Amino acid sequence: MRNSILVCFKLLIISALFLCGCGGDGKVIDAIGSDASGTGIFTGNKSPESSKSESYQVKAIEVLQTSKYSYLKVEGEGDGLRVGEPYWIATLKNDFIAGEEYIYTGRLFKNDFESKEFGRVFDQIYLVSFIEKANKTAPMALSGEGVISIADIVSNASSFAGKKVKVQGEVMKVNDAIMDRNWIHLADGSADDYDFVITSNVSVSVGQTVAFEGLISTDKDFGAGYTYALLMEDAVTIK
Repeated sequence: MRNSILVCFKLLIISALFLCGCGGDGKVIDAIGSDASGTGIFTGNKSPESSKSESYQVKAIEVLQTSKYSYLKVEGEGDGLRVGEPYWIATLKNDFIAGEEYIYTGRLFKNDFESKEFGRVFDQIYLVSFIEKANKTAPMALSGEGVISIADIVSNASSFAGKKVKVQGEVMKVNDAIMDRNWIHLADGSADDYDFVITSNVSVSVGQTVAFEGLISTDKDFGAGYTYALLMEDAVTIK
């Protein structure tokens, strides 16, 4: 049930971003060609492929990042475009790494797909609605009173917006001292496909298991490319 909620949430977000974009500032992925009718999950006509529920395990061999989207050149399953050859997929921006294995579902095939930010047209590509690491960690056993899983926050973002909550997880990445705060990427095994970001003045290390309490914010734009649909702000560590 939880996985179904996460998939629906992801579909809603990626649909809105691909359809609405950035107000014509050239940083939105737009489909070009005869199929750009504006129907379906993404721009363009919905194809039978987009309604399939199959999952595909692939290895990322190249990653291109724009301000909002990630393009991955992958090899492995789902290579029906050119059997046995790498192919391209695009999805919402995340910290994808070349050489890592991923599993994705919910894809829509597009011809002549343009990335205005790269000034590049991909002759064949899949738009992907849900993607996660192939080797996910098991959900962490949460300890402490009132600790909420990241999956619950992601799937009920509007309910938690403006409220202080407690989370616990493993520190996956840290960017210190940017805009007078530390940017901490946390995972607890419940929604590791989602890049859950915490801002704090606390210093932590990658691999450390930490519990935080902070304010949940949505649709936050700090400028300089730091935009977040969801994050925790001004977090402090708790025992």
